[in-house]
Amino acid sequence: MSVIHSRSVARKIARRRAGLGFLDRRRRSPEERVTGMQDPALRSTVRFPEERLVLATQKLPSLEPQPRRVIHDRTHGLATRVPPLKNMKTARGWTYHRNVIVYHESELEHRVSLRLQVRNDVAAVHSQFPVLQHLDDDGKLHQHTADLFVVYDDGSRQAIIIKHEHKREEMEALIKRIKAHPSSQQVDDIVLRTELYGTIEAAENAHMIRWSREYHDQADVDELMGVVGTLHGWFRFGSLLKDCPSIERRRVAIWRLIDTGFLFSVTGEKITELTWLGHASAGGATGLLG
Repeated sequence: MSVIHSRSVARKIARRRAGLGFLDRRRRSPEERVTGMQDPALRSTVRFPEERLVLATQKLPSLEPQPRRVIHDRTHGLATRVPPLKNMKTARGWTYHRNVIVYHESELEHRVSLRLQVRNDVAAVHSQFPVLQHLDDDGKLHQHTADLFVVYDDGSRQAIIIKHEHKREEMEALIKRIKAHPSSQQVDDIVLRTELYGTIEAAENAHMIRWSREYHDQADVDELMGVVGTLHGWFRFGSLLKDCPSIERRRVAIWRLIDTGFLFSVTGEKITELTWLGHASAGGATGLLG
């Protein structure tokens, strides 16, 4: 038995013990089932008209220039530099937050960025900004560019430096030097984020939040809010999937309520059907409180 199959069996056993065995026994209805090439509509061929030579009796007028259609007006934001995309030793790339390109030069920066972007109290996220200064022991001036710059809805500004946990002591000393320099007045706070904050589980939860924002249906969300309002204490994610017309639509609605903080988890682990959720009637910045 492979490791992947063993984990799958273990998850099924855990769901069965939690009273969620119906998730494994259930089969999708024909309406919900994802169809492939067995669908005749997908196999329909397109017939092109026969080519014919047409002679124009007179010169046709040229078409007037049409205005360019801009689908996305994305900018680099406040980034002071654009990292090169190709590097064998790093996971460089970018994401989008409110039409601003947010760059990351490592997978750790990527995970931290995703966790910040799914907060509802974040107004803007910029990368490679601001440029901060500090003095070393010999009085020589140095520069350090923050990895992320976050602006919250209340107007507060935060510079984020991202490093691995084993460099915490070194980076905290650096932040102390930066705060002693006047350049730190560009922001209200400077914080260090490590892999303890940007975990793989946090990134996976953030991906689900972004997915729910795109595919949720507000009618399903409103229906689920009525169901959750009758519950008390802690309840499992999977219990909200019982007795609903469509498990897939209900799952999206659950993640949407986690996004708004109406449902929350305090563990910080990857949210599954077995995760215990709480109910906050007032909502919050995010339901990912770990």
